[in-house]
Amino acid sequence: MALPTSHMPAATYGRVFLVIALLTLLVIPAEAIILAQTYFNPWRLAAFLECLSLTLAAVVALTDSHVVRELRRRAMESATVALALPFLLLVPYLILAIGTGTFRLWAAGKLALYIAAPTLLLLPDRLHRADHSHGAGWRDFAAMAALAVPVGAQWLDGIWIWPQEVYFFRPLFCVCVCAYDFLVIRGLEDSGFRLIPRKGDLGDGLANLVAFSLLGIPLGIYIGFIHPHWPSASGWEIAFQCFGIYLTIAIPEELMFRGILQNFLAKTIPSSRAVYGLVIASVIFGAAHLHHPPVPNWRYGIMATLAGLFYGNAWRTRHRLPASALTHAMVDTMWRFWF
Repeated sequence: MALPTSHMPAATYGRVFLVIALLTLLVIPAEAIILAQTYFNPWRLAAFLECLSLTLAAVVALTDSHVVRELRRRAMESATVALALPFLLLVPYLILAIGTGTFRLWAAGKLALYIAAPTLLLLPDRLHRADHSHGAGWRDFAAMAALAVPVGAQWLDGIWIWPQEVYFFRPLFCVCVCAYDFLVIRGLEDSGFRLIPRKGDLGDGLANLVAFSLLGIPLGIYIGFIHPHWPSASGWEIAFQCFGIYLTIAIPEELMFRGILQNFLAKTIPSSRAVYGLVIASVIFGAAHLHHPPVPNWRYGIMATLAGLFYGNAWRTRHRLPASALTHAMVDTMWRFWF
């Protein structure tokens, strides 16, 4: 298979560096505002904010198709480069850990293993773009498991721990590894991995929210999974929580279960049975929630499976991840504040 010869446009390089530089520069006023409100060690706070800015920059960069194509070109030219590139994701952690005095060798080792396992699994297939002629193989599913199981097993807990356990670094780190492995190494196209919704995404997201609610709310009440109540939070708090869920829960889970798993199943199963991919991905999505207490949480599994059908339907319409992530975030927000 011939290697792609096109290079990333200079304007795209400039845009990527501009995002990184802007996020880095924003650390300065952000630190000043925080220090004006409360006291933190300024060097540790700077390390925390720089880690956050670089992690967000990596997420944003991997949503750019030009960046992904350039990384894929380099990965196809050299297996060594393909394996080495994702380890750059350790840099933000090292800045935080060393800058705050919380570096632990076992924590860095866990992150390195989390990067290495799925990347090594997918390297043998890096020259074959994932499409209908090269559907999912056992290594693809093994790599998905290597990405998902450690998260569900809380294997990555206790790593980003300044000023306390910081939850959102985990999903942001995981989504970067996941996007690199499948979009860059496997060349999986049309995952729809984007962050900013379009008008059509909002329409699809709301339509599937309404459709799910018509079934999910009565079912959830009947099986005792949800209990209606009126929220005590303000509208701003609800909106902020919904945004946080969208970025740190919905986008990572939708990338894995819809953009990758359902996408692969749709490419592997004959087109006349594409709906099977939606159903299978939804059942697996439901099963992934059984570990919540009390284990096995069959109520959660049933509701997550049903929700997954509507998340998958939102993604299937245009192959746009923000559509399914919007439905996902709004459902989770509804559960949190109204049920």
